[in-house]
Amino acid sequence: MIDFQSGYILRPVNPAFVYFSLFCALLLNLLPIGNYSWVPDWLIICIVFWNIHQHKYVGVITAFILGLLMDVHNADLLGIHAFSYSLVAYLAISWHRRIVALAILTQALHLIPIFLLVSLFPVLAHWLLSGEVYWWALSGSIQALLEAMLWPLVTRILLSPQRRPIDVDHNRPI
Repeated sequence: MIDFQSGYILRPVNPAFVYFSLFCALLLNLLPIGNYSWVPDWLIICIVFWNIHQHKYVGVITAFILGLLMDVHNADLLGIHAFSYSLVAYLAISWHRRIVALAILTQALHLIPIFLLVSLFPVLAHWLLSGEVYWWALSGSIQALLEAMLWPLVTRILLSPQRRPIDVDHNRPI
């Protein structure tokens, strides 16, 4: 895979690193800091990133299982996060060729609708099922914007093990 921003060829990703990063994102989501709009959903950022860059390791099924875990953790309706995570994983996989070719800031702008979908889908589901709108939950759009602003940092961190060194050592074949 080529890093279009730097022009360097990336090393193959280690699947253990992919699953370790998903596990760390899950642990960050499980921290007892509350469900505030200023707390990003680390798991969805990581799921979207790996679905865009390495969708053969993280797919819709993985996103669905992680969504079920988040439903159980939040004591929410079973399947709300699972459906939204799997829908977002599908959208990220279908948009991955378009997103990878863009600059980092443009990627973040293109991913705002995906992050908005995840943050506002539970509000829509509760409204359809109960008939009540939780207006305070619409502050999830702040969460989506925060996740989009974190996208360049997350991209830098998660692609760092794959970047080739700039100085070429002629004694190494790779």
